[in-house]
Amino acid sequence: MKKKLVLIPIASLVFVTAGGLVTGDVHSAQYKGSATCKMCHKAMNKEIVSGYETSAHPKAIQKADAANAIVADFSSNTAFTKDKVAYVLGTGRNEQAYLDANFQVLPAIWNVKSKSWTATKAVDGNTQCVGCHVTGFDAANKTHKEMGVGCESCHGPGSDHTGGPSKANIVNPKNLTGAKKAMVCGQCHSVGKDTTGNFAFPTNFRPGDDLTKSFVDAKPTSPGRNQQYSEWIQSKHGQMGLDCTTCHDPHNTTGIKPQLKKPINELCLGCHAGTVKDLATHAPGAPADATCATCHMPEGQHTFKTPAK
Repeated sequence: MKKKLVLIPIASLVFVTAGGLVTGDVHSAQYKGSATCKMCHKAMNKEIVSGYETSAHPKAIQKADAANAIVADFSSNTAFTKDKVAYVLGTGRNEQAYLDANFQVLPAIWNVKSKSWTATKAVDGNTQCVGCHVTGFDAANKTHKEMGVGCESCHGPGSDHTGGPSKANIVNPKNLTGAKKAMVCGQCHSVGKDTTGNFAFPTNFRPGDDLTKSFVDAKPTSPGRNQQYSEWIQSKHGQMGLDCTTCHDPHNTTGIKPQLKKPINELCLGCHAGTVKDLATHAPGAPADATCATCHMPEGQHTFKTPAK
């Protein structure tokens, strides 16, 4: 008896490095929104869902009238009035920026620590920032599926998965190689331009892709906002194959800020115990509240350089 040969169109498949064969195409699948994901995963993965909900990701952008969305004191703002604000960027842990109803960045940022305003350039939020604060951004129409960084920002659009749930038709970043796993975070935690030069974020990247094909990293050499991946790829940690999830918990299940798996010193000594006994002997002149990051990550830089003596 002859066996029937079944041909599967290559275009309908996506190969994920080190993760096996994934059916469906993350570039043709549709975004469904985190609420759809939670219908099943709130029961199946309660810890992951509840951790994510307490992270900064779902509130990366909020409507101005959302409860406690605005943290700034507008009585000292001379650049614009509170009624001009339609959207809020960030939860206000360190700072907060504001957009008008047309997604244009308003010309002042609130600094939480100093409780003061800093002038900023008024730019088009749709090309300079919104894509990393929403899920399912459509560059052509400047629309999005969901406000905030949702499940599909990291796992890819889920229409194939919701149509027939399987581990094979959704991207699980933990199954990617270290470099591509880090690129999932790097799609937003970086500075540079997309390949057209028009957007400050990649517009065609999907989890599992090679980020270098859709984004030109600026490789900054001085401290700056939201450039952790851009710094990491220049570091020894990046070159050694460590990735963001070596230290960070993507779902915030530990509750340790900023989404760390363990406290800072415990994380560092987990690898460096062979050369560093403890902080007291390693840096006897350091302040009592110092951590490894105090010297090796000044201003939050992810270059992990040895400080100059």
